[in-house]
Amino acid sequence: TNAEYGEGEQYTIIPTTTVVIQLASFPEALERELAHVKDTESFERLEKFQKPLNLYDCLNAFVKSEELVTGNKWYCGECGEEQNAITTTSLSHLPPFLLLQLNRFDFSSSGVPRTEKIRCPVHLPAEDLDLACMVGNGVDLTVQPYTLCGIIHHHGGYGGGHYTAHTRDGDHWRHYNDETVSPREPHLMSPTGTPPESDSDARSAYVLLYRREP
Repeated sequence: TNAEYGEGEQYTIIPTTTVVIQLASFPEALERELAHVKDTESFERLEKFQKPLNLYDCLNAFVKSEELVTGNKWYCGECGEEQNAITTTSLSHLPPFLLLQLNRFDFSSSGVPRTEKIRCPVHLPAEDLDLACMVGNGVDLTVQPYTLCGIIHHHGGYGGGHYTAHTRDGDHWRHYNDETVSPREPHLMSPTGTPPESDSDARSAYVLLYRREP
């Protein structure tokens, strides 16, 4: 609702309240002061949600070793005590099909809890996906490469949205949007991170299907 409040008046704001403040005058001293203010958290979140990534960045982050210390120690079944440890994730074999889901949603518990959509464009190798960073010792890497053959896109935010898809048959791509099917290749970023003419597909890619070449 539209309302005007006089000087010194107070009212309560609840988490779902949207407030627009219009100042009758803006002191020059305050304007100069605000010009030097940077919301560090907001800048970091903006970079996180918008910075172009490569799929290999995502894979390396997934298999990155994690140190278990302090209140997150590992329980040793042999000695019966909690111990400092390092945990890692790796593939024990390379499957014929690889289904990857990108983390497109971020939950923040600081301040008012909220979940936000991560809309950064991600470069997806269409050919020769190399999984060397994800496998353990002794895994045969000669069975590669993997080829991108399907993408599910999510459009919208955390509270709702719409799904579309791309599928590949040989050298031909098709785009699916409800009952509409049309021939169209996905707009993918280059390996150098250069956005395509339209980077909407790179920003909305959510679930990826890779097929290992025989």
